Amino acid sequence: MTEKQAEIPKNFWKCSACGYTIQAVEPPEECPSCHKKCEFSDVTCYAPECNFTGVDPRLG
Repeated sequence: MTEKQAEIPKNFWKCSACGYTIQAVEPPEECPSCHKKCEFSDVTCYAPECNFTGVDPRLG
């Protein structure tokens, strides 16, 4: 298995309180921006319009 195959894809997560977006495998427990324990929404784009990468403009 190569490094590329072993790499875990990172999603884009948006904080429900302040709107901060972070790229990570899992969302953090506390938002790095507002320092609250917020819910994070997965706003990763999987559509061809964004080349299957990046933030979905409809969600971000």
